[in-house]
Amino acid sequence: MLRPALLALALAAAANAAQAGECEDNFKKSGNAFTGVDFSSAVTVPDQSIADAIGQMRGIMIGEKMDVLSEDVETGTLLVEQRSTNTTRPIPTLINVYDEGGAAAVEMTVKTEKGQFAKAENIRSYMCTLLGKLQGGDAGRQAAAKGAATQNVDDVTEQDVYMFSRRIAREGQANAAAVVARHTGRRYALKGKVSSIQQVEGDTIVAFHILDHNDSIIRVPGDNAPQTGVACVFKPNQQALVLTFRRGETARFEGRFAEYDNILHQVWLDGCKPARRR
Repeated sequence: MLRPALLALALAAAANAAQAGECEDNFKKSGNAFTGVDFSSAVTVPDQSIADAIGQMRGIMIGEKMDVLSEDVETGTLLVEQRSTNTTRPIPTLINVYDEGGAAAVEMTVKTEKGQFAKAENIRSYMCTLLGKLQGGDAGRQAAAKGAATQNVDDVTEQDVYMFSRRIAREGQANAAAVVARHTGRRYALKGKVSSIQQVEGDTIVAFHILDHNDSIIRVPGDNAPQTGVACVFKPNQQALVLTFRRGETARFEGRFAEYDNILHQVWLDGCKPARRR
């Protein structure tokens, strides 16, 4: 006879296998690479509330190094996104949870932009692996409590100022609200040439030279987004560093994304300090 602990593990494994099979059966693909593709599937998790399922999915997705952009337990929605890099664009994933008479129906949709190519079988395997981690009963509630407290990974993204500027410009042209949700609070380590230095109410604002993208040799086809400026706010405790800056010289700095103005086409980072060479 199986001991209680082993029996619980066996039941959990059986439940996860059943969810993985349900996910594969419910998997759907719509759209195409020229307009954008939606991959979706759904599973039902027994003895879980909407809040439980949202908490579990939060922990699971952050564990996959995704960022939570929006979360609403009351409506059962969770929007997460794979963080973009110099070579990859962000890929959003939408989670919707519905009450099914004491069970939680969890629907996942991965949305790719036009021009992004992905094999359906790879996406299906990836999605079903994640949905297969959902647990029911007390184990699920414990995982939900832990997941609800999990925070986005607080790492530092390194980039050239010009590349960072163009990235924000393109994202802002597509959806300015998404820029705020995606970047606010993230830390960036940037390298660029100083264009101006000015003091405002004790802080020092350092603006960086952004090459006009029409004159740049680095061009993305179809990129006609307006030029976006980048400025970093240095507090008085960084004045010794700021006094060494000169217009036209290259500086390395690190700051937290604080504000984006889609009208002025301007980004501000605050809490700026010297960036460590990595």
